[in-house]
Amino acid sequence: MNYAVPDDLQGLMNYHGHLCFGVLLGYKACKYAEEIIGRSDNMMVLIENGACDRDAVKFLLDCTIENGKLINRQGKTQSWSVYNKDEGEGVRLTVNPNLANQLPKDKDQAMGFIMEMPGNLLFNVEPFNCGCH
Repeated sequence: MNYAVPDDLQGLMNYHGHLCFGVLLGYKACKYAEEIIGRSDNMMVLIENGACDRDAVKFLLDCTIENGKLINRQGKTQSWSVYNKDEGEGVRLTVNPNLANQLPKDKDQAMGFIMEMPGNLLFNVEPFNCGCH
């Protein structure tokens, strides 16, 4: 890897078993959502088309299907809707559709590119209200 791996990403990699695009996108989505709406013990997350990114939500936000804080559903895009119940704020993050055209062909370089890309370029952002006050 030609980029710095923060401790929380290293912990997530250990939890998931490896680093893949799904884990990295989930990591970046969780971190960017926290930047926008803050972090609390009362987070709710709705993932559309989730797979490996679910482990990022479980590990970083403690939102699981089992504890009732994670909903996974099929949708039209890959997105994460994160709601901070304590703050009454939510955000829906969707992967920027132009991302695929920008990625280097080499997997390690592509991962580094995503790792270094700021959230406002990586994701499209919309307000989200889960109605779960």
